[in-house]
Amino acid sequence: MTQPYNALSAYAAASKMTTSLGAVVLLYDGMIKEVGKAKAAIQEGRIEDRFNATQKACKILLGLQSHLDFDKGGDISLMLDQFYHTIFRDLQQVNMKNSPALCDEILSALGEVRTSWAQLAENERRTGSPEGVARKPARAAEAEAPAGTTSVTLSI
Repeated sequence: MTQPYNALSAYAAASKMTTSLGAVVLLYDGMIKEVGKAKAAIQEGRIEDRFNATQKACKILLGLQSHLDFDKGGDISLMLDQFYHTIFRDLQQVNMKNSPALCDEILSALGEVRTSWAQLAENERRTGSPEGVARKPARAAEAEAPAGTTSVTLSI
């Protein structure tokens, strides 16, 4: 077997084991891992490794940011966009200031947001809905909805 085939097979298998929210959690895990590597590299004086780790974290971050749906996500997408801009700027500052303390701040912020994504992913895994409420088929939900109510769907 060739290497690309193995990677494709691994990706296909992984995609069957997680939801899109679960994938976001995994991406946050990747960013957290890379920022941790950057911090360790700073502490050990490995400047090139610090740079490479922050660049990997930035690539993950920019990938997440590029998939924000501002039409469906509304204010939440706007808040995440601002958060991603802040983290991106802070990652650039890590390279400029060579600061393990700044890495800790980034790790704390990413950890908090990751916890929220993990909660949504767990709710979706358990109930089929990120909100934690079991989903009803669309037609049944429409038939049972009281007059004058509005249905809201969160898509980020």
